[in-house]
Amino acid sequence: MDSLFVPFRAERVIARRDGILVVDKPPHMVVHGGDELRRGDVVSRLRELLVQSGEEGYLGVHSRLDVGTSGVLPFTTSRAVNAAVADEIERGAAERVYVAAVSVSGRSRLGKSGTLEHQLLSDKRRTRVVPSGGERAVAHYRVLGEQGGRALVELRPETGRMHQLRVQLSALGAPIAGDELYGGAPAWRLLLHCRRRLVLGEAYEAPVPAELERWLKYGSSFAALASFRERVLDAAALRTPLLAETDVFRVVAEQGDGLPGVTIDRYGAHAVLSVASEEAEQHSAEIADLLAQHGAHGVYLKRRERRDLRRVGAAEIAPVLPVVGEPATPDLTVTEQGMRILCELGDGLSTGLFLDQRDNRRRVRELAGGKQVLNLFSYTCSFSVAAALGGAARVTSVDVGGRALERGRQNFVANGLEPGRHEFVQADAVRFVRGAVKHGRKLDLIVLDPPSFGTVGKATFKFDRDIEGLMTDCLRLLQPGGMLLCVTNHKKTNPAAFRRYVERAAAQARREIKLRDLPSQLDFPDDLDGPHPSKSLLATVVVSESRSAR
Repeated sequence: MDSLFVPFRAERVIARRDGILVVDKPPHMVVHGGDELRRGDVVSRLRELLVQSGEEGYLGVHSRLDVGTSGVLPFTTSRAVNAAVADEIERGAAERVYVAAVSVSGRSRLGKSGTLEHQLLSDKRRTRVVPSGGERAVAHYRVLGEQGGRALVELRPETGRMHQLRVQLSALGAPIAGDELYGGAPAWRLLLHCRRRLVLGEAYEAPVPAELERWLKYGSSFAALASFRERVLDAAALRTPLLAETDVFRVVAEQGDGLPGVTIDRYGAHAVLSVASEEAEQHSAEIADLLAQHGAHGVYLKRRERRDLRRVGAAEIAPVLPVVGEPATPDLTVTEQGMRILCELGDGLSTGLFLDQRDNRRRVRELAGGKQVLNLFSYTCSFSVAAALGGAARVTSVDVGGRALERGRQNFVANGLEPGRHEFVQADAVRFVRGAVKHGRKLDLIVLDPPSFGTVGKATFKFDRDIEGLMTDCLRLLQPGGMLLCVTNHKKTNPAAFRRYVERAAAQARREIKLRDLPSQLDFPDDLDGPHPSKSLLATVVVSESRSAR
């Protein structure tokens, strides 16, 4: 699959000549900065391309596009040309043309055409219109089409202020779709695109993405699934920096990558394609073929459609063999930040590893040194392995599944760890924690990643009914300074509600805590409803002043 993962797609290079490099920036890729370790910004990627082709790697940056904005973005690759481009921009001769998909209402002041002129004041996060002071911002616009409370607007800015077009349209009562910061309607991306740009008198253009037209016609930001190829290739390029640390990650994340119902995961040289809609199912063979063309040794199919599957056999929901290519070995080993994990791609819907917890496993590894660690609902013990590799004094893994725990022991062995130095308990996690509280056990770090619903014999675990009590008991087990990593994939619990569960649990446990929201991973972008599929919080029990002074 390696040919999927490139620093920057060649198809998105508009021109490269005479000291000028112009690209069609994809959405969700930051232009400059971002994660310094992964170096996934446009500038770092293009410099890598230049060096690979034997050039110096010089790249002059004269403008930026917001991370969600797509379209024409010019750079210079020659110092001699650099000054001329800078002068053109300074004189205001570098014409720019944008297209935005916006919402309109009876309160909107958007005419057929006009000029937007405001005074804008910016901080590091956002920009606002002010009656005086700030910086002058001017842009001209005309409406290209309007339908059902939506419009497509062409904009020609004279000035270039932070978030200028976004805040000016919002001030007019016509926020851009996908612009959560300035009141835009939900969309998988910011529906703003730079269509045309003049550089040293020459015009460079990037076609308007289909999702902007779809928004105007249908009120949906998702392009037809039949055009999946572009979305898959853009998403794969976005995840290229992950190859330096892991060979197992999400390549396509449904709504977050503009492909609702489609998930693609990489497991070494193999891929797992999950479909969650009839339309996705209809295109599954074509998507699998695309992955095979790019080097996937085998592509497994998982059907996750929301329909009655009681009469559908397990082999049909998740075929044992790949739909394309060769099967993976039953003990396929993938590597994540140096940690080895055994996976089974043809054993039902699950594979033995939750990919959305990679960053949390890294956190546990960093925090676990010398600590007593408890991993609840441990499944195949990947959190436990991370803790042990991080130097935990002892890790206790609790799960009702004997088979999962046995795979956990195998994961320990695969990483050169002695399972006998740690504890594997086949038990109901809720009852285990209650017993630990009763016996006065004390711990330093607890990982709590429960299912939304589960059964243990005649007993059941329901997240919304049972999680608060379980969190309360976990906090009672923690020593001062101890930490509780809370994770949930419960779809009806949003981040704010998740925080309230932890806060109420802390009050019941009589623990003062510091609570931190943990960000989503690069390969698990938020969907229209927020973080997907999971939300994560880290609660730290505050050490009292009297205790810390001892």
